[in-house]
Amino acid sequence: MTSDFPFLTRSEFGNCIEEFERAYGAVVDVEVRKSRGLHTYLSIHKPLFLGQNNDDAVDSDIEDVEDTDPAYLDTACPALEYGRIEYHVVYSASWRVPVLYVRVHTNAGVEMDCTRVTDMLVTDSEVRGAMDAVEFGGALGIQDHPELNEPFMYLHPCHTATLLRAVAPARGVEIGQRNYISSWLSLTGAAVGLFLPSIPH
Repeated sequence: MTSDFPFLTRSEFGNCIEEFERAYGAVVDVEVRKSRGLHTYLSIHKPLFLGQNNDDAVDSDIEDVEDTDPAYLDTACPALEYGRIEYHVVYSASWRVPVLYVRVHTNAGVEMDCTRVTDMLVTDSEVRGAMDAVEFGGALGIQDHPELNEPFMYLHPCHTATLLRAVAPARGVEIGQRNYISSWLSLTGAAVGLFLPSIPH
């Protein structure tokens, strides 16, 4: 359990991300990292198929690519463009909940802008409408990553506690340190293309 659900202390957050890495490490490219300020955060990477490279724009259709499938990583086909999504789960001392930071690069190292990433990742019109309805510019914004001091997109945490508080009892789910991050990501991750695979119990 957590001491004040749905809120976390920094220590509880550290335990939660370690539990997530233990549970999902075999099926997701995930790692607990330590920042220069010695705070821990969770890093998740996913490869992306961005579409045909037509030198003007990348097709907005997006597909998950398996790291282990060499057919997708065939470099003999330069007309196809690949990239990577970086997701970071970072503790917010102000909100006392996790915050999801997102950055997308092409394999050529070009960072994609917020509009293009939103167009690629937020394809459900209802989700996009709900995100746009959040006050102060929408749910997806840009700010410096608090641990890396680099610009990232992030999902604003203003409704995180309310969402967790409402969903957990309604579904009869007890959320503790073991499943806090996976429960939270199952509610918020889809908004930016992060879907967790099922893991064996």
